[in-house]
Amino acid sequence: MTGSYAAAGLVFLGLFLLGGSYSLFKQATDNGSMRVMSMVLVLCAGMSIAAGVMRW
Repeated sequence: MTGSYAAAGLVFLGLFLLGGSYSLFKQATDNGSMRVMSMVLVLCAGMSIAAGVMRW
């Protein structure tokens, strides 16, 4: 369990980004650029969670 703190931090960061992207997606009713930004945040959150799980 060498990188367990780093892995937990990455998973926490991913969950934080996922919550932010959900909030941004809810606010973007007709704005296409905000929806694209929220999709980019979902991608970043997924990569962060995957990196944390792989490092665990």
